[in-house]
Amino acid sequence: MVTSVTQKINTNKKTPNYAIVFNAVFTCVNDHMLTLMNHMLSTADKKLFDLAEKAENNEEQMRYMDCTRIFQTEKNDINRLFFINLNNALTSSQSVETADSDGELSLVDQDEMEELVAITTMHAKAMNIYGDEVNHLEARLEYLELHCDNMFDKEAIDPKHICEVFQKTIEDIDMDIKVKLIFYKLFDQEVCAKLGVMYKAINQIFIDNDIMPQILLKTTKQEEVEHLDEDEDMFSDEVATVYTPQTEHTASTSASATNAAASDLSGSGLTGAAPEGGGVSAAQQTISRIVNQFMTGQKSASASADVNIPQSLLRVPTKQDLDGNNCYDRKEVLKALSSLQRKLSELQPETAEAPLSSEQIKQEVLNDISREHGGIVDKQVNLLDERSIDFVGMMFGAIADDTNVSEIMTSLIYQLQIPVMKLAMADESLFEHEEHPARMTLDLLTEAGKGINTKEDHLYDELESIVDNVLDEFDIDTETFEKAVDELQEIIHKEELLTAEIEKKEQKKILQAHAKDIVVNQLKMVTCNRKVPGEVRPLVLKHWSTLMLNRYIRHGRNSEEWVQSVLLLKLMLKCMQPIRFRSQYQLVKNNHLALVEAVNDELYQTRQDKESINDQVAKLKQHFLRLLDEYGYKLADENSEEIEAEEAIEDREENTVVELDAVREQVNSAKEKIAKLGDAARPGVWYEIYNGEERAVRRLKLSVILTDAAKLIFVDRKGVKVIEKDAEDFAAELEDQRSRILADHSTFDSALGKVITALAA
Repeated sequence: MVTSVTQKINTNKKTPNYAIVFNAVFTCVNDHMLTLMNHMLSTADKKLFDLAEKAENNEEQMRYMDCTRIFQTEKNDINRLFFINLNNALTSSQSVETADSDGELSLVDQDEMEELVAITTMHAKAMNIYGDEVNHLEARLEYLELHCDNMFDKEAIDPKHICEVFQKTIEDIDMDIKVKLIFYKLFDQEVCAKLGVMYKAINQIFIDNDIMPQILLKTTKQEEVEHLDEDEDMFSDEVATVYTPQTEHTASTSASATNAAASDLSGSGLTGAAPEGGGVSAAQQTISRIVNQFMTGQKSASASADVNIPQSLLRVPTKQDLDGNNCYDRKEVLKALSSLQRKLSELQPETAEAPLSSEQIKQEVLNDISREHGGIVDKQVNLLDERSIDFVGMMFGAIADDTNVSEIMTSLIYQLQIPVMKLAMADESLFEHEEHPARMTLDLLTEAGKGINTKEDHLYDELESIVDNVLDEFDIDTETFEKAVDELQEIIHKEELLTAEIEKKEQKKILQAHAKDIVVNQLKMVTCNRKVPGEVRPLVLKHWSTLMLNRYIRHGRNSEEWVQSVLLLKLMLKCMQPIRFRSQYQLVKNNHLALVEAVNDELYQTRQDKESINDQVAKLKQHFLRLLDEYGYKLADENSEEIEAEEAIEDREENTVVELDAVREQVNSAKEKIAKLGDAARPGVWYEIYNGEERAVRRLKLSVILTDAAKLIFVDRKGVKVIEKDAEDFAAELEDQRSRILADHSTFDSALGKVITALAA
């Protein structure tokens, strides 16, 4: 039966018309890009004028004015050239070629590096916003590669490639690099950051044509699917092109917790069926209803040997409990909680004791009320009020157990326990609205303090001040928490701006240093036992090494471009050597003109100084001619010993094929190491990092992945490099739980889900 049904499905399934699909994708890309580019160009004047007015100094203001002038004169050409470059890339399946930078190896063209960092930063931000759509699209395009030959390059509509199209579009416009970076900033804000709708539309085209309607997660059995594309640009990988956004994982964390809790409670009979539909909203409605049932006494939990559930949540409310005739009025309870809140806020941090448990808080409430009544305790706290206190107490206990929240931040967040208890008693929307200011305050405190490792951090002082203000000012309305949310969001935004700038500079230093190491090592290997004549040393050690550096930056060590630069260098060095044998003479004689022309053409494609290139190429040609003149007359017939010596020299020549295979093996080995980390390891992800025995772990962010070296670079919350780890070693640390990833979920929702699950146990 199963076989026949499968056969029927396969028989009825129609093969898509790939030409029609690709044409639809082509049209979709052009339509969306036209809308975004037109909007950017039409609004640029106003945006730049506003920025110029806000400029802090005349120099900055002049840059914005220069940018405005260029936009006004060049925008039609920019629009035209952009779509020419874009559609050429789509139709020719060729990557965008961008110019190499100038300068010596030790002083690489800073303008070029600024552009590289700008593009990779734009790409990283884009993948953080709509990375899932891009990853799904790439999966579908890889699938199509197996079924048809005539399709556009799967990287042609990648966000990074579109950024490079814009780079190629404006590369010939005469402007200062600081002005050009303003162009990139506008493109980032108005185009790159808004491409998510386009990728969603393209995916829908494939879905409508039955091309992978569902994207299945990779398993370890899918050996044919690599974690990293062999042709990916090296620095794209390092800065974030392989970044899988945490949005799906993190956004679903609280959803899965609440869904699981809702399911558990539904199955245990504590609540009715979940609302029709599904997703986070349905789960949120279910959770709200469950909490309301407990708070109003409609439901009670069952005792569990595994979970310590307060008696108030276990005891079935009586009529007397619900009437509250023999209980203190809620106003008195809230007043007593406020008194305790002020008492705790007046304590100095160094004298503060461990956080109060819900039982201790209830006892303090009774003590305070008794003092108000002359030391007489003739009533009890209403069961429903007691439940609010206990329920919130369980939530803060769950926050304390949440290893994704640091101990430092847990102690700070715990100080808000009593204000949240008061809200639970007086404000039903606390558990209904995901954007309730109290909930947002807890979540933002966790987010802001994610990278804090010590209380001496100035950021901790700022966060502590906000918490102190809540304790000092909060009574019963939410204005105090709303103020806290505004302050926290402002702090987070300010810190992000500062961190981004510092991390950008740190990344640039890391990338430059790594690239230089690769090029220097290659130069050492190639020039070993070779003599570089003094007159052409600048050509080899300055111009050609810079060309190699930028080829490595753009294409990686496993690319044709890099291999070509190495082969030309080897041939150039071989021809430079003093001539001793007829074969050497013939080699130089037959190849020197073509070699000089090739070197000249390659260097002319860069943006190095043309006069200097002309001078060095002329000296190279003169050197070859001098070699031919000086040694030509000596080339009589060699004796057998000389011929044997020549053969011995030839035998010692480096085998380029073997060397290239070794490089590829090294790159593939590095990628295999990185693959051991799993798909979650992406720049931008936070970790708790093992820092050696008897040393405290540190909370750091993965900033750069050096793909061919299998190195991971971690930075602190300020964006400063702290530690470098081998990918394989770090994978072992994760497996042994010496280091671990920090989930990026809602602190409040996670705690709420854990409490609901505990009550259903």
